[in-house]
Amino acid sequence: MKAYLFNTENGLYEGETFEEADMLPYEEGITTVSPPEYEHGQVPVFDRRNNQWAVIPVNIARQLLSLDASDPNGSKS
Repeated sequence: MKAYLFNTENGLYEGETFEEADMLPYEEGITTVSPPEYEHGQVPVFDRRNNQWAVIPVNIARQLLSLDASDPNGSKS
């Protein structure tokens, strides 16, 4: 079954894969909900609570990535 990968820390879309349907409940960062169409300068982000995708500008995604790369004191690693 076709499935879509997302980063478990920030929800950013990471691509697609194929997975056995019975294994999906045991996998983190994977959904069968397909991401929406998006344009250059945008990226899909998965919201696990609502089980849906949103599309955000790349500059916001970069901010999310820089937060992930920061240590608890706010400095980059």
